[in-house]
Amino acid sequence: MFKFKTEQKIYQVGRIQIGGQPGELPTVLIGSIFWLGQKMVKDANQGLFDAQEAENLINKMETLSDITGVPFVLDIVGTTAVAFEKYVDFVTKHTEAPFLLDAMSPRTRMQSAEIIKNAGLQDRCIYNSFYKGVSKREAEKVKECGITASIVLADDPKDNSLEGKMKVLEEALALAAEGGITKPLIDTAIPAFEPDMGTAVRAIPQIKEKFGHPTGLGTGNVVTTMGWVKAKFEKQFRKGTRTATNAIMQTMGSNWLMYGPAEQSDYVFPAVAIVDAYIASGAGDLGTRPLNEQHPIYKIFMG
Repeated sequence: MFKFKTEQKIYQVGRIQIGGQPGELPTVLIGSIFWLGQKMVKDANQGLFDAQEAENLINKMETLSDITGVPFVLDIVGTTAVAFEKYVDFVTKHTEAPFLLDAMSPRTRMQSAEIIKNAGLQDRCIYNSFYKGVSKREAEKVKECGITASIVLADDPKDNSLEGKMKVLEEALALAAEGGITKPLIDTAIPAFEPDMGTAVRAIPQIKEKFGHPTGLGTGNVVTTMGWVKAKFEKQFRKGTRTATNAIMQTMGSNWLMYGPAEQSDYVFPAVAIVDAYIASGAGDLGTRPLNEQHPIYKIFMG
């Protein structure tokens, strides 16, 4: 267990806090909903979905969060602004959890940012994302819409080295600042299964020590893309590899994890809670204490 010398920033996004020294706050889990190919989504372009299934999924995450003390964010994935408007309306009526505005197209992201502004939901929204190459127009739109929290990618497709990540992050943070982002959540950008995937893991403590911003990454696409895992192990046993991946990131200092489909919350929440409890226990030797009584260590050992 370790303690960073640099002040570790803590940001409030909606009802949750994210960031801090290891052991102060639980890991924030980000689960995807309405993703392309999800069974409950009937028409991705029109935003048609099975409302009962969606409500059940959200309720399950709320229950697991209450039991474990692990907070969550919903990653709302959409292909069109029409779909986003329906998804955001539904999610915000069924939970007070923050949400990620997640779209591949810059045009759709900007249109959806306008939807967030009109609905007055800026304080609960995390933009996804700022990275090297985001246009000035997009940055201006985000600023105009008043969204202040965003994922910021430490990703240079031409240079996946630690040095490359640190350099490109400077540029991405500058772009985010131009876009009015005052609560950057750094993503170390772990690639799908590649020999150099460990660079994104090493980057977690390096980035936190240098910048002090909450840092994390998407673990959902790591082991699920490994041909070796698919070929050698039956589906029900692959969960262990996913939880191990999350645990590694937590012990390296990650403040948040985008773990993939929200359906996986059944086993992700308790696993993350256990690791958070042991991190808090170890951090206690360094004088670090949990900042609130909802931390998993209290749920597990004193509940």
